[in-house]
Amino acid sequence: MKFELLPFALSCLTAFIKAESWKFNVVSIKGPSYDIGLKYNNKVLKMEPSVFPLFTTTIESESSKNYKYVLLDKDGNVVEEEEIKRTYTSETSSINEVYNRENKVVDIPPLPKVYDPLFKSGTNKYQEYDDNEIYTLYAKCDESEYNNLKYNPFLSDGVKNENTTNCIINFITKTKNYQRNATLELTGYDSRLYKKLSWKFKLNKKILGRKSLKFRATYSSAYSRVIINDDVYGLYNIVDVPNKRWLSSAIHGKKKAHTGTSYKTRAGASLKYLGETEKYYNNGVYKVIEIDKNDPEANGNNYYRLAHFAKTYADWIDQYQNDQSQAAVDALEKFFNLESVLRQMVIESLTFSYDNFWANSGNYLFYYNPEQNKYQIIPYDFDGTFHGSNSSKRFGEDYLEEPENCISWADRSRRHYDTYFVGALFNHDIIKNRYNEIMKDTINKVFNVDSISPLIENIRNLIEVDIVWNFDLIDKLDNKISGFVNHYTLDDFIGNINYDKLEYKPSINNNFANFGLKQWIKLRSEQCQIYLSNVANDKINKTKTTITITRTITTTKKTTNNTKTDTKKISTTSRKIIPTSTVSSRCGPEYGAYKLILK
Repeated sequence: MKFELLPFALSCLTAFIKAESWKFNVVSIKGPSYDIGLKYNNKVLKMEPSVFPLFTTTIESESSKNYKYVLLDKDGNVVEEEEIKRTYTSETSSINEVYNRENKVVDIPPLPKVYDPLFKSGTNKYQEYDDNEIYTLYAKCDESEYNNLKYNPFLSDGVKNENTTNCIINFITKTKNYQRNATLELTGYDSRLYKKLSWKFKLNKKILGRKSLKFRATYSSAYSRVIINDDVYGLYNIVDVPNKRWLSSAIHGKKKAHTGTSYKTRAGASLKYLGETEKYYNNGVYKVIEIDKNDPEANGNNYYRLAHFAKTYADWIDQYQNDQSQAAVDALEKFFNLESVLRQMVIESLTFSYDNFWANSGNYLFYYNPEQNKYQIIPYDFDGTFHGSNSSKRFGEDYLEEPENCISWADRSRRHYDTYFVGALFNHDIIKNRYNEIMKDTINKVFNVDSISPLIENIRNLIEVDIVWNFDLIDKLDNKISGFVNHYTLDDFIGNINYDKLEYKPSINNNFANFGLKQWIKLRSEQCQIYLSNVANDKINKTKTTITITRTITTTKKTTNNTKTDTKKISTTSRKIIPTSTVSSRCGPEYGAYKLILK
């Protein structure tokens, strides 16, 4: 009897296994002209676009766990199959897979920490972008208004087209989908010269705590694929906008922080005092971003905080320009976040940020922090980095051969060679010494090839397949969109994140790179180590202990009448310096103390 029941039990078990429901979710990267199908056991099932470009379907499982996604035309014909093989797992139903992309598990490591952070960054509501995945955004926009933007990024004589268009967007992560109403606008200035434009969406409802999403073709942040109407633009960086919500999270570390007035800047924002009148600052160089309406001192003057700082800083210079004491630095730190800007300046020097605060007096947010009652400088748009001088005449030709360049690199790069702000800081040895100390710690702990390579290689692993896809899209993009184009290859990408430069080939690429990424890190870190070594040597030469040896010398002078003997005591100094290191296997002034040996 027991043996008779066994086949029945096995058949029931088989039926139970066959009856299991499997759910599939996949993101299309091909645009709305195509659908997606599921290929399972040599059968193709058309999937439903729940919210384009996300397709879903559910099937009853059979014995095989292998499947593929296929691309379908609007008649349901298969026009392409994935090149990869997939195996159904317990995780499959809960994630959004991407067509022809493996489900990579990438853990991009953070950079080593040099110092503790100065600000309480992060809130539960304003979440950081996940660096370990690539997002996908699709926008369905008003066709006529969108065409006006993409075909006319400039209206006339370099005037930016600042029109907008209404859209419905779908923003898809690995596990979630967000649908929002939004307005679309172009962003940037130089980026409008390229066929692959940069975009910003203003949302009616937050996504990951943000009311805007900004997509740049070049930058450094999280990544997203972007499709607008029928245009598949490819891979972008998705970057934060330094607005009130960002300040609340990144600077104050709480959702409803009391944020102060802030200003965005363009080249020439020198922070010089121009008077108290608003019109002197409302000149296109400074732009009001956020106004603290509860500021008791502003009295309706939107540029009060900018003028107040400029006047206070000018007064500090007048009072302390000849004072090398700690009191001078303390007086500055009562109204200005000095440590923050020095850390920023070290990064700008090491990466040669030729379009930011130090070198171009622009691309920084000037912010009054009411909780600290201090002003601070916050950088943004670091796209002009790791290129060296980019062959600009603003910088010397031999800049990599001069160690002093690590602190003097931007002396002649600003408009009219303006060094007003930075020069006043470095007039004080205490401030300059702190800058040097930060640079030394930064090079030792993070700005070197060994420390940064794990980050570079993991990002490469994450985006490499999408990079190739992105490069191939530029010639498929609407040919009526004008602008520069770049035709890069995978070899270009891999070479340039290592030690290979990209040659300027105007018939192929509008952009070039004089250095590979790791090549620049190696060259600049070694150059600045020499600079720091020279600084240490100079300090030692100024503070050498003088050891005096007294010798008695007897001389005899003869005259016509008598002989006179004089005894003189002559002080001489004899030194021999031998470096001793506190770092194993290294010696030199930057690594340890010195012994003074008498000959």
